[in-house]
Amino acid sequence: MGMTRNLAGIVTGLALTGGLLAVGTGTAGAAASDCPSGYFCVWSGQNYTGQRQQIAGGNSNLTQYAVFQNFRSWYNHGASCDLKWYPGTNYTGSSGIIPKGTRKSDGVGHYMKSNNWVNCS
Repeated sequence: MGMTRNLAGIVTGLALTGGLLAVGTGTAGAAASDCPSGYFCVWSGQNYTGQRQQIAGGNSNLTQYAVFQNFRSWYNHGASCDLKWYPGTNYTGSSGIIPKGTRKSDGVGHYMKSNNWVNCS
């Protein structure tokens, strides 16, 4: 499944269910490398600018976090796993996988409502 509009289902918020959420503020000189190792990070703006939120661990409900509801840049800086995202809370809906090391920025607003980590090495 493609990572265009469906990835929009990827970001909406995070209810901590064994996961971790952190919030940062991007700057003009922001870069994907600002995402700490072991996290999946999203930015509200293109080119890794604007507000940043990041997760580690599985999260059954990300809907309470604004950046996960409409992000334009992301980076899976997972240390050993791929990120599996869902357009619905509680791991529901047609999911997709973002391999570790994948980063992207575009003009389309994306979202996700829950996630877990898979294919860990």
